[in-house]
Amino acid sequence: MSFRRKTNYRTGLERIRKELLKGVSQETVARRTSLTTRTYARAEEGKPVKYSSALEILDAISALLGEHGLGRVALDDLTLTIE
Repeated sequence: MSFRRKTNYRTGLERIRKELLKGVSQETVARRTSLTTRTYARAEEGKPVKYSSALEILDAISALLGEHGLGRVALDDLTLTIE
C-alpha cells in the first residue's frame, strides 16, 4: 500500500496520522512506543530520529492502521529523517 503523494505535510508520518488515523493524537501514538510525545512530535516535524525510534513509530502506526482496517506501511512511507 503506497501512502506517498505531494502534500503540505512535513512527513508521510504526519499525513498518515492526520488523514488515515483521524482523531488519533500524537500522544496516543507515542504511548504505544517508549518515546515521549515530544520526541514523536519532532519525528513528525521532520527532525532527525534514531533508527530504533523510527522502527518503534512504524510498529505503532502499523498497529493503529490495522485496528482501523487499513494496510500496513513501510518505513519509507513515513518519510522520517533518520540519524
